[in-house]
Amino acid sequence: MAAVVSLVLSVTAACGVGGGGGGKDSLVFVSYGKGAYQDGQQQAWLKPFEARTGTKIVIDGPSDNAKLKAMVKSGKVTWDVMDTDAFTARENCGTLFEKIDMGELANDFPPGTLSECGVPDAMFGLILMYNEKTYGAHPPTRLADFFDAKAFPGKRLIYSGDPGVGTLEAGLLADGVAPKDLYPLDVHRALGVYDRIKPDLTLAQTYGQQQQSMVGNQADMALVVSARAYSALAAGGTSWKPVWDRVPVTWDVLTIPKGSPHKKRAQELIKFASQPKQSAKFAALAGAGPANTAARPALNKLQRQVDVFGEAHKNTQVVIDGQWWSENRATVVNAWTKWMTG
Repeated sequence: MAAVVSLVLSVTAACGVGGGGGGKDSLVFVSYGKGAYQDGQQQAWLKPFEARTGTKIVIDGPSDNAKLKAMVKSGKVTWDVMDTDAFTARENCGTLFEKIDMGELANDFPPGTLSECGVPDAMFGLILMYNEKTYGAHPPTRLADFFDAKAFPGKRLIYSGDPGVGTLEAGLLADGVAPKDLYPLDVHRALGVYDRIKPDLTLAQTYGQQQQSMVGNQADMALVVSARAYSALAAGGTSWKPVWDRVPVTWDVLTIPKGSPHKKRAQELIKFASQPKQSAKFAALAGAGPANTAARPALNKLQRQVDVFGEAHKNTQVVIDGQWWSENRATVVNAWTKWMTG
């Protein structure tokens, strides 16, 4: 889910050196640029790991799968730990990424999220949010209402850059498909569901655009990832309320690039970051869901309003099939792009 996070945050220059490898007592950690997400990684994982081990951690970025591929192909890999999407890690395990042995921690992640080369570090839910100023005492109450422009007229808003964040799953769930029957995804049917509201649909190119539209009351309903839903509330969009129906869940992973010069220490950092305490602190700082199922982040009032991963909303979660997406992503993205431009 790196595509999600890289657009959730404004990608800026990296904090460390621009692509140089670290020394023998250092690691190069690749993330997405300054913002709550990367800052949370620094505070929850990187600085404590530096203090504990004496390892100097250099931050580079932004995370870029194409750049990684070029590094591996040339045999000049300078990255040690990279935050990226779960699909790429599965599809390129052993070629672009090293396998990671998580030992006893392997059972501490949501089922289906851990792969041989990708360790979950942040969870995201795609939430239906509505503008209270629009719907007042008669708000939407189910996912299907997002696709019913007759009963609930108004402008709809989604992020269009990556259908792999649960967008198609949301359409199918709203259309009556049971979670157990989602895969293989009926892409044609899902796009047909979005056809119903296409005249009322705004396609945000970035999560920043989506958040700005929500805060500026330029939409009436939105399907938005939970971390960005929190950001919208924190930025003043307090008229937006969640609907607790089915919530597609996606995640990001920590990986070790193939040929990392510090593979052993990189794995130590990933194991450290995956402990319940570190996972909980990062989730609270970044507004994401904790990847370790034993983590209990201390959330503020706004975060609790959109907390997909707390006990109160546990039954709303529909975890996407990462393996199916890794095998079919190119085809689905092509169909999605044709639909948007058609």
